[in-house]
Amino acid sequence: MTATEIAKRKRAEKTAYAINSIEGVPVSEETKHLSSQWVNGELTIEQVKAELAKKYKAKAT
Repeated sequence: MTATEIAKRKRAEKTAYAINSIEGVPVSEETKHLSSQWVNGELTIEQVKAELAKKYKAKAT
């Protein structure tokens, strides 16, 4: 992963956090951790989505 790609992902992450803040929806520490792994290329966005889906489906039951 190039420095440019990482920078783009960091901007996307920052934007997402800002939107959540505006909407009054806090970002969990687990989500921040997964997001950081995505930014650094350790996880794909599909893996992040799958982990979050598992987390919130487990809470719903």
